[in-house]
Amino acid sequence: MSDDVVIEPADLHEYRLRARAWLQENMTLLRRRDDGTYEDPDGSDPRPERVAHARELQRTLFEGGFAGITYPAEYGGQGLSLDHERVFLEESAGYDMPTQVFAVSLNILGPTLLAFGNHQQKAEHVPRMLAGEELWLQFLSEPSGGSDLAGLLTRATRDGDTYILNGQKIWSTGAQHSDFAMCPARTRWDVPKHKGISVFIIDLSWPGIEIRPIRQINGGAEFCEEFLTDVVVPAANLVGEENEGWRVARGLLQIEHEWVGRSGGGQRTHAGVDDLVALARRRGLEDDPGVRRKIAAMYAAQMVHAQASVRVSNAIAAGRMDHGYGGALKLSSANLAQRRSELGLELAGSDGVAWHEGDTSASSWSHQYLSSRSSSIAGGTNEVQRNNVGERALGLPREPTFDRDVPFNELLRG
Repeated sequence: MSDDVVIEPADLHEYRLRARAWLQENMTLLRRRDDGTYEDPDGSDPRPERVAHARELQRTLFEGGFAGITYPAEYGGQGLSLDHERVFLEESAGYDMPTQVFAVSLNILGPTLLAFGNHQQKAEHVPRMLAGEELWLQFLSEPSGGSDLAGLLTRATRDGDTYILNGQKIWSTGAQHSDFAMCPARTRWDVPKHKGISVFIIDLSWPGIEIRPIRQINGGAEFCEEFLTDVVVPAANLVGEENEGWRVARGLLQIEHEWVGRSGGGQRTHAGVDDLVALARRRGLEDDPGVRRKIAAMYAAQMVHAQASVRVSNAIAAGRMDHGYGGALKLSSANLAQRRSELGLELAGSDGVAWHEGDTSASSWSHQYLSSRSSSIAGGTNEVQRNNVGERALGLPREPTFDRDVPFNELLRG
């Protein structure tokens, strides 16, 4: 938690003190480990009971006036700035919070619905998201598509006042615990691939939806694949206009990139270096000048990223920077997460390869390393981010492509 010596505007400092007092009265402190980190039960692959607990915590935040800090008050939010959100996150560090369980729902899907949904959709769902009653995620990737989101094959066929969805999605974080998904599907096949996509809100309890968790290299199973078989979706659940869903999907990804870049998206991107210092001491390396330089460089890189994130995020929110700059933050965040995990594994030595059962201090470094491998893929690969930054932020020519103007049903697939 932050110290009172922080120099900031009076209204922001007053908000910090109010948040600090409320947290002390209403939330539970986590146990602090010897390495300076907190024993956070809100980890990957959460159990159903943990998700239920997170819903209760989110309800407490909502009732206390600390949910949806940057959301419009009209839809249950607080209508405050990103700086207020940053201050609250600083003060809530070390408390048992629903942050990771609701990360995608509140940092990606909620803002996307606010940006592209109609009033009825926002009024029905956004307050319930903030209150912990609805968990959301996105159904974007498909087994055949890779990074080519616009090449999706999931089909949506209009049938009166409904659409019938058939297809398969994959790499959907937390789908087994979620209530709703935002799902792009193809509604026209005789136009170029970007022009025949529509986006739908789907209730994951509906018939025809099968969700299968996927076991990952780090031992978790928060990623899932989904099979949609004749899923009936009301036409009222269409987000935006029919066949104009690429605008919604692109907007969702821009929101995701900026958020992941700003926050790390769950990775330990700018989490300080107390745990690295504790690890060096545990390994007897605290006086090694090379080790000291590496930890100091890691600290400097984290602070530079954190300050750049504040500046860029505020500029994007104010309309002074293109959303493409969010790709730069996401790229920096991914590289930093991997660099940090590699340093931890290097310092851990043999402890990063084998450890005694129950030794979480040793096993965490191996787990962090394995988890960090996905940071340069999930939410848009590093290669995609470089394209986004080059084209949208720097104004460089678009990467050549042969299929942009070809009707989708004339393309070779598979």
